[in-house]
Amino acid sequence: MLSALSKEETLLKYYSKLEDEEKIILYSLGVLDNVPIRSKTKLQKLLFLLSNVFEDYADLLNFEPHLCGPYSERADDLLEDLIKLDLVQHSGNQFSLTGLGVELYERLHPKKELLDVLADYKSFLNDLSEDELLTFIYVTYPNTISEAIKWEQLKKNRVSCALKMLKKSKIGFAKAVEIANMPYNDFSLLVKNEGIRWKV
Repeated sequence: MLSALSKEETLLKYYSKLEDEEKIILYSLGVLDNVPIRSKTKLQKLLFLLSNVFEDYADLLNFEPHLCGPYSERADDLLEDLIKLDLVQHSGNQFSLTGLGVELYERLHPKKELLDVLADYKSFLNDLSEDELLTFIYVTYPNTISEAIKWEQLKKNRVSCALKMLKKSKIGFAKAVEIANMPYNDFSLLVKNEGIRWKV
């Protein structure tokens, strides 16, 4: 266990040496009171979605099409480094900040705009199934499909995924129609028959 002095020295050292891409992983994990991200896939997709809002992060993390959607080897390596530094912990497939990581996160003072976007995306994807998440990503960003190993299988269940995400108020009706790949009126009738209500 670190003494108060050695902990402070460690925090100061990390604070001065952290790279921007390491900070964004800490922000992603720390936002929403350090609620764990429920898989490495979800962390990768959270960072990918963020990189489509803030282009600077796209350059830093360099996402490419991969077997399970857009993937950043850089982000994966940095996550392992942060685990070794005792800033990130994992239990099974869940990842969160350690006590030391939380203390460092609180000193970094990220911009509110950045945290708001991260909070929205973290809330959005954390309770989606992996199939729902990948279906959303592939439909929204079709340029990420080229290396996908599950897309052909996911396409068979895209209507079901669309209905589930709509029912959970994760997506709007227009996005659900796009994911289902059905005519608007046909999908509207299906939603009505399923008794699903959604937020406008």
